Amino acid sequence: MSLRSKIYGYSSVLFAVLLIAVNLSVYIVFERMSIDNEIKRVEAEAESIVKGVRQSAGSIPPDDLLRAYAPLDGMLRIVNEDGTSSPPVTTSAEEQLSKLSYKYESEKKSEYTQVGQIGYVWVSVPVIWPDGEVVNLQVTESIEDTENRLSVLRTVLVAVTIIALIPAIISSRILANRMTRPIQQMTRTMTDIQSSGQFKRLPLDEKSKDELKTMGQTFNRMMDLLESNFERQERFVSDASHELKTPLTIIESYASLLQRRGKDRPEVFDEAVEAILSESVRMREMTEQLLLLAKQPEQWNVQLERVDITRLALDSTRAFHEAYHREVHFDDPGSIWAISDESKLKQMLFILLDNARKYSEDAIEVRLEAKGTECRIRIVDTGIGMREEELSKVFDRFYRVDQARTRSGGASGSGLGLSLAKDIAEAVGARIELRSTEGRGTEASIILPTFVQNGPLS
Repeated sequence: MSLRSKIYGYSSVLFAVLLIAVNLSVYIVFERMSIDNEIKRVEAEAESIVKGVRQSAGSIPPDDLLRAYAPLDGMLRIVNEDGTSSPPVTTSAEEQLSKLSYKYESEKKSEYTQVGQIGYVWVSVPVIWPDGEVVNLQVTESIEDTENRLSVLRTVLVAVTIIALIPAIISSRILANRMTRPIQQMTRTMTDIQSSGQFKRLPLDEKSKDELKTMGQTFNRMMDLLESNFERQERFVSDASHELKTPLTIIESYASLLQRRGKDRPEVFDEAVEAILSESVRMREMTEQLLLLAKQPEQWNVQLERVDITRLALDSTRAFHEAYHREVHFDDPGSIWAISDESKLKQMLFILLDNARKYSEDAIEVRLEAKGTECRIRIVDTGIGMREEELSKVFDRFYRVDQARTRSGGASGSGLGLSLAKDIAEAVGARIELRSTEGRGTEASIILPTFVQNGPLS
């Protein structure tokens, strides 16, 4: 059974049950009120008869007295205390009432009863007769008119129920179609995705504010995430197969050279081992960068906190100097605090320092400055620099400025560093700016939000 059929069936049944329950309640309440009103009316009529009987009981014979007060569509009788009764007074149409059983009642009593298919109200009222005897004056009166009105009401309510069920069933079908339409669209979209292999989105009604639109928006965001992950994984496979081919070829060539001549010629051995080691290190670094770029920024476990930029920059420059034996000048401006992820910020700084090392020979300068709500880490080199039109391309994956240099000539980067640095900066809420002059050098800046004492970390 489909979801639409379930919604349609359940809502139709619910509407029908509610409608029948409401109309049935209306009828029961109206019936109860009508019968209660009839009982009160007959009770009042019985009290009026008792009053008249008391006034005329001594002067008018009992039979004549009862006939004078007998109802047109009922019966009037007097029941003595010993259980005997005077002849009941009825019309010809109500003779069947005289056959009803009776008994003496010591207190006033009233009830609704049915004789055949007709309803009656029966009322018994104690009366003190002129001779001092206490008798019952019992009045039985038909409420056929009231029951006819109730019958009409039943017919009307049944008709109303049947008529009202038609739009209720139609509205249930409309409701079921409306509720399941986004699900059907989602199913069709997923079927299209499965058959075509392309990511698609659900069309959304911008005016809608309900949960169905929220479900559609969630589905589209999921598609965005899946498409982004797919593109990243596809790009990783493409990049890895393209970029790892060269170092693997170099390693294979030098290994083959070692096998042929390494035992006899020490200089070949040293050159081959150094090349294999260098390419292995470069391949490992490239693989790590590719794997990181293949992840979504949300998976990087970024933890923003206040960071002492001065200490971080000083420690990083010292570590870089020890690793590459390159002269790095650090301008210490005093303690500067910013909001960032310390490990990610250090990774960005190493990428920019390494980029300056590859494209310059002289000392690298690291400068810090704070202004207003932002602080900067500036990495300045006096290397080959870049043309203005190249600045917009350097953040592209695998783009290298100086294509003429060989890997052994210093510019042995993979072209992934600045692309990775840009992604890291976006993840930690920072910015990277580049300024460069061809032949004079490049300045790279990491711009961070300054930490405000007792302020939020955002």
